[in-house]
Amino acid sequence: MFRRKRSAKDFEEEIQAHLELEADDLRGEGLSEGEARRRSRVEFGNVGAAEERFYMKDRWAALENAIRRVRFAWRSLAQSPGFTITAILTLALGVGANTAVFSVMNAVLLRSLPVEDPERVVYLRTSNTPSSVGTISSTETFSYVVFDALRREGKGLAPVMAFAPLSNDKVSVRYGAQPETAEGDTVSGGYFSGLGVKLPLGRGFTDEDERTHAPIVVLSHKYWVRRFASDPKVLGQTFHVNGAPMTIVGVAANGFEGTEAASSTEFWIPFQSRPELNAYGNAPENGKTFINNPKWWCLHLIGRIAPGMTHARAVAELQPVFQRAASEGLGTPKPEEKLPVLSFADAKSFPGYDEEYGKPLRMLMAMVVLVLVIAMANVVMLLLARNAHRRREFALRQALGAGRGDLFHQLVTESILLVTAGGALAWAFAVMATRLLANWAHIESTLAPDRSVMLFTLVVLTIALFVFALIPLRMVLASGAEQALKVSSATAQTDAGRSRTGKIIVTHQMSLCLVLLVGAGLLVRTLRNLESTPIGMQLDGLVVFGVKPDIKSVPQGVAFYVDLMNRLRALPGVQNVTVMEERIGTWWSNNFNMLVDGKLPEVANGAARTVRNNTVGPKFFTTLGVPILEGRDFADSDTASSPRVGIINEEFARRFLPNQNPLGHLIGPADLPSFQMTIVGVVKDHKYRSITETPIPMAWFNYAQIPMIGSMHVEMRVSGPPLAILPSVQKTVLEIDPNLPLLRPITQRAQYDLTISNEILFARLAGFFGLLAVVLVATGLYGTLAYRVSMRTAEIGVRMAIGARRGQVVWMILRDSFRLTAIGVGIGIPLAMLVGNALASSLYGVKPMDAASYLGAMVAVGVVALAASAIPAARAANVNPLRALRAE
Repeated sequence: MFRRKRSAKDFEEEIQAHLELEADDLRGEGLSEGEARRRSRVEFGNVGAAEERFYMKDRWAALENAIRRVRFAWRSLAQSPGFTITAILTLALGVGANTAVFSVMNAVLLRSLPVEDPERVVYLRTSNTPSSVGTISSTETFSYVVFDALRREGKGLAPVMAFAPLSNDKVSVRYGAQPETAEGDTVSGGYFSGLGVKLPLGRGFTDEDERTHAPIVVLSHKYWVRRFASDPKVLGQTFHVNGAPMTIVGVAANGFEGTEAASSTEFWIPFQSRPELNAYGNAPENGKTFINNPKWWCLHLIGRIAPGMTHARAVAELQPVFQRAASEGLGTPKPEEKLPVLSFADAKSFPGYDEEYGKPLRMLMAMVVLVLVIAMANVVMLLLARNAHRRREFALRQALGAGRGDLFHQLVTESILLVTAGGALAWAFAVMATRLLANWAHIESTLAPDRSVMLFTLVVLTIALFVFALIPLRMVLASGAEQALKVSSATAQTDAGRSRTGKIIVTHQMSLCLVLLVGAGLLVRTLRNLESTPIGMQLDGLVVFGVKPDIKSVPQGVAFYVDLMNRLRALPGVQNVTVMEERIGTWWSNNFNMLVDGKLPEVANGAARTVRNNTVGPKFFTTLGVPILEGRDFADSDTASSPRVGIINEEFARRFLPNQNPLGHLIGPADLPSFQMTIVGVVKDHKYRSITETPIPMAWFNYAQIPMIGSMHVEMRVSGPPLAILPSVQKTVLEIDPNLPLLRPITQRAQYDLTISNEILFARLAGFFGLLAVVLVATGLYGTLAYRVSMRTAEIGVRMAIGARRGQVVWMILRDSFRLTAIGVGIGIPLAMLVGNALASSLYGVKPMDAASYLGAMVAVGVVALAASAIPAARAANVNPLRALRAE
């Protein structure tokens, strides 16, 4: 197998020996030592040229042999087009599915931030946040005072950067005449330079830009390409953000889409003092923005560990600075309050992605690995079956002088061609599948494959290459040439080892298929339960969108929304219109303790006092179609000058006003005792934040009676397709303010579906991979049985010649199939139980041991086995005994 060849060193030694012999002869003729050596070299010629010719001859011979093997392998594969196409497609599906899911996992969970030296970049975290502050996140956000102190005095980080979204969602922007929405962050002056993000066009921000609140903006590369068609003359152009004109000064490097959790930032502006550009879109209280309000902790901080510092030392250096700055402007802390504590979190990937996508992606990765195992097993079985037919060919080649190395090289070459074609097709499939995954999951980060994805795919293909080359080689070399030439079709089926290998592979494929089908069944039933969960309102005909007008005062805001609702109600096909501060079906809500009749209510059995609340417009519940159990809905007559009114749900009345008539009682925020509202209605419990939530106490207030009005969401009930009304709505809004786009227009049903988007994605992909496994297993079982039937043709002919009926032959083939299926199901059930338990937290209304899912999976595997066995069984039943025996 490993025949030794003459190497370049051997050739050099041969030349030296020849020169020495020639020199000896010349010395014998009386020449001196030096002259003898010179004459021997002269007579031999150019030694270097001879060595070079030998070297090139060896290389050209190797190249010629490689080309000859490739040609032979190509002709061999072309002679079996069915096998070749099936093997390539099977490999492409298995590898492509793995590459697609890994590509998403890499982009979401594994890829570092695209910044300079990312391993030294950390997110700042805290605990024991002072109770007197308002926060976006009690562990992830800080005040501007804290940020400024840390960057000026903290020696552990160099530098410290800060950022905050301009809104919980997108904000209104305008370039030219057409308004639209985009995601933007407000950042500190050293944001780009501190992160080491390059700007191929223009410049970033400076501390001077932050100090002067310069009206400038930097675009993301992705947004620059999409919105500005990669126009290099965009610098200096005016870009309006929430109506404020900004000058474009730069475009960030391709791939950098911000440091905000689970989103893709499209532009950045330096910190601003204008109220319409406040962080998170919050209306500033008493004119205070996040910059000058120490009680408003809304900034996310990110820093770079200073040179020579470790994480622990950096935290220790920053801790006293942080604790001092955290208390500035907050007054005397309560005696029971603990000091806030600073900590770091590695900025290895985007924060929040792991919590949102981590578990589903890992489960999907496990599923596609099972699919890959099934696919590779299929290709191995196809290779075994094909090479079994080629045993005479291999034996003849061995008899003619081919060594084991030659057979090995030939099989490797054929595997390389298969794997190369399958890999290329898999890559194309993966690119398409990755885009679908991103769209389904609404993942904003770029999912473009990088070197990690490429390396992952190459590793998988390399493993496949060796598996496809070595396993068939073992079978080819297991028997010598003489024995192989003696093998006949009559004796082929007596090769128990090869038959056993095929049965083992098919059995394990069956078990893995059952596991995938059980998992898919559990998730699909979960999805059906979620989709059929009653929302508690009439979703058909509802469309919702947001608006963020430039409002300077509460009366101006009330007047704006009154005017907007009146104009929208006048549109043809509109039945009802209302507004709300928090859009329902978005996971968001305002929560606080509430006074009932001037005091915190007594609750039984340790139940929480927390009340979820929303500020809404007139006819809110009428528009949504939520039943009003007692009292009335909000009305246009509820104004700032009329008595304040509130509405509660059943759970509120049940928990805080048991066995009482809720109407007429007073409710109000615990931290604002003077602000009380009279309950005028009780509505039926319904879903508020998401489809999966359970009812908790809720209260609604009238927007005209609340001294805070900023952006609102408009809910409309229309006749006909809901989205068809949007062009008329946009026209109406632009008549009021040409800078106002519609924020996230969507049907209310689709809005609620977003709260189970991960479950929908997970169930769909699980169903797809389960179906893919079924197809692969059916193909593998069919190939195995068809191969066994072809090898047993003579045996079947003999059986039929001595009296076996066709039905008995059919049963003989089906019996083999059912036996393998039964064993596979027996192995698969315990594995499926483990998978079911692992999925338990992702199930809704379904138990991990759901009998219907297991029974359905077993029936599906049985049907697959029957369908895959039918054609080989029919072929066996149609064997002509005389023809089979004559052929033998």
